[in-house]
Amino acid sequence: MGRNTIIGIILAVLLLGGIAGAFAYVAGSSNEPAAQEPERTPAPTPSQVQPEPAEETLDEGQDEDPLADREAMEELGMEVAEIMTTWDPNEDFNQTAAEMRAADLMTEELSDSITAPERPTTGTEWLDAAEAGATSQPTVKPNRATSNEVVSIEASWVWVTEDGDVISNPTERRLFYFNFEEGDDGELLVSDYSYDSV
Repeated sequence: MGRNTIIGIILAVLLLGGIAGAFAYVAGSSNEPAAQEPERTPAPTPSQVQPEPAEETLDEGQDEDPLADREAMEELGMEVAEIMTTWDPNEDFNQTAAEMRAADLMTEELSDSITAPERPTTGTEWLDAAEAGATSQPTVKPNRATSNEVVSIEASWVWVTEDGDVISNPTERRLFYFNFEEGDDGELLVSDYSYDSV
């Protein structure tokens, strides 16, 4: 066998070995498992999202307790009605004097609008009370509800002497209607009123 033949055989063997190795590498690579991507958590759908509970807040100007405001208005209304139906005929020129005594529980605009008539009170009941030295003692209570802004107070009174003698039964009643607003310091004040004798 010649030298050239031997070299040719060696080259053929090497060539075939390289091809076989390449096939083996490709085959081995195809059998290896592919790298797995990390699992992803699916995003929640809108229906699965639980909203956080909203904090309960009061709108600006909304009353925390309307019933408490109503009670405060009724209490102030009763106080004002009691003052305005307490008279001493020997001291008061007329009944409007009592309304002026309640001015510090009213708005400035309302209190400035109260003017006493020039004529004195001259009714029989008033004159009899003055002769007996009696003053009126009122009883006041809330009347039927009218609206959220208006409070109605019923007032009746008897005339009582200095000795405590009652000289008349309550024959006259007044139904007061009061409106309110807050003063500069936040205090509740009467902003308007009217009354009917019944």
